[in-house]
Amino acid sequence: MATPLIPVFRFDNYPQATEPAPPGAAPEALEQVVMYRREERFATCRQHMEQHRRQFFKLSLVEEGGGTFYLNDELVTVAPYSVLLVMPGTALRWQLSDGSQTGLYCFFSTDFYNAGLLPGYQLHAVLASQPPYVYHACTPAEYATLRQSGEQLYHQQDHLEKARLYLRLLLTDLREWQTPPATRGQPATIVQQFLHLAEARLAAGEPALSLEFYADALALTPKHLSDLCRQATGQSAGSLLREKILTEAKVLLSGTHLSIGDLSYRLGFYDVAHFSRWFRQAAGQTPSAYRLQALAYK
Repeated sequence: MATPLIPVFRFDNYPQATEPAPPGAAPEALEQVVMYRREERFATCRQHMEQHRRQFFKLSLVEEGGGTFYLNDELVTVAPYSVLLVMPGTALRWQLSDGSQTGLYCFFSTDFYNAGLLPGYQLHAVLASQPPYVYHACTPAEYATLRQSGEQLYHQQDHLEKARLYLRLLLTDLREWQTPPATRGQPATIVQQFLHLAEARLAAGEPALSLEFYADALALTPKHLSDLCRQATGQSAGSLLREKILTEAKVLLSGTHLSIGDLSYRLGFYDVAHFSRWFRQAAGQTPSAYRLQALAYK
């Protein structure tokens, strides 16, 4: 048989390469919303609470049990048939009461809730910024309504659009029970912008100690910024900034395994001794003692 003038190659003659799969993210990083029954998966729930302390809201429907919670060192006693929503970035430690613990825990991201909403209906607009939580001891009828929405969210959490609708139903009720925000004037608006800038730098691990940075970003002098803070809150800008940094230090001490050295540099202190002295003066104990206390408390 004559050899063809034009060579013919089979597909198999060419080397085949498979495109490498992108490195997989940890399952927790992919989850926008997750919900557990408190009686079934409390250990896993606690793990999520540690991992998502900053980025996620924590919503608890407490049917049986409860306990003592410290939220930015404010004591909140959580009773049976109650609901607790904790904002992201809150320093949190707790001691559960003896006996059974039942109900639902939900963790959700701001982006998950806000998807498709106009700015005026997003979380930052509908939830007051102070205090960093919403707590309500429910009547039986109130809790039954919340539990119904919570159960629907639990069963639909793998169907994100449906889960988002049930989450918004839950938060609609919570908004009626939060502490109403104070009337906002120009000083209060500036203070909110200042605190949001500080939170953003802390979340990014950028130095946050310099008051001059925030004043420049807001086109103010440090003195003018401090005067506006005093008008709105009764505290100077420096005092408010120290509170933010102290809360962040407590979050990192109780919710991460960062060494105290790494933690101090992350917050913008020039060495561990400087941070330890500052923390002890602000919190009344050393960073190591606070970390041990937080671990023992949980």
